[in-house]
Amino acid sequence: MIYLMIVPGLILYYIFRYVTMPGIMIAFQEFTTGGFKYWCGFENFDKLFGLRAFWQAFRNTWVFIGLEYLFIKPSPIILALLLNEVRIMWFKKTVQTLSTLPNFLTWVVVSGIFIQLLSPSTGYVNAIIALLGGERIYFLGQAQIFPWLLTVIRVWRGVGYSSIIYLAALGGVDPELYEAAVIDGASRWKQTMYVTLPGIKNTIVVLLVFSFSGIMGGLFEPVFTLTDGNSLLDETAMVLDVYIYNTGIRQGKFSMSTTTGLFNSIISTILMLSANFASKYLTEDGRTII
Repeated sequence: MIYLMIVPGLILYYIFRYVTMPGIMIAFQEFTTGGFKYWCGFENFDKLFGLRAFWQAFRNTWVFIGLEYLFIKPSPIILALLLNEVRIMWFKKTVQTLSTLPNFLTWVVVSGIFIQLLSPSTGYVNAIIALLGGERIYFLGQAQIFPWLLTVIRVWRGVGYSSIIYLAALGGVDPELYEAAVIDGASRWKQTMYVTLPGIKNTIVVLLVFSFSGIMGGLFEPVFTLTDGNSLLDETAMVLDVYIYNTGIRQGKFSMSTTTGLFNSIISTILMLSANFASKYLTEDGRTII
């Protein structure tokens, strides 16, 4: 009966992942709103790689990926380490709860909150800036600021929920190791570096490897809900996910949209397999994660 409980999930996964997979063939066809016209081989890829807009979206995607692995991925680990040092339980639980709640808000709600907060006319942030004698800033109209702004919002939304896994892993670290470290005269910093982090290393590596499976995705909702219709941000906010949506849904160029999506998936697969191969050098038994 326990195994039967996973059947609905497997059926849904099969329908939405495998049944739709033949749609990849559209990348090798001339396919419009009128339907299939003819097979064109790799012609769509040649067109795609010649488009400046595609390469701009590709570059912007990697900027967001870089910021993600510099700030968003380490943030839950840092929060978990800090909470692990807190001995006042009510304060620890309060911080955990408050930091986890934003994860249950959809990106539509989160974007609406920050659009209102950062509004140059009615936003609280600009009201405070004005009270301090500064000039109001149109934050969501500054292309160079947007990647950093979105990174801060993504950290705020996901740091608490993601830290739960690391807190659970920290609970499995042997307390006797800390006792031995204290006897040896290790400071709290050295205990963290030589006991805590090695104790959760496998958890970090597993989550890191799996994160590469969707490394090129996950940006559509936050970017689209914050920038849709704002052409001022296209220079830095146009990522591949949004480019695919604009090309396929808004412009009706299904072949080019599918080609971009396939290219996106190929890059993600290569990166995940590479990360998995590299993981054997980080695990204790020298085996890969997958």
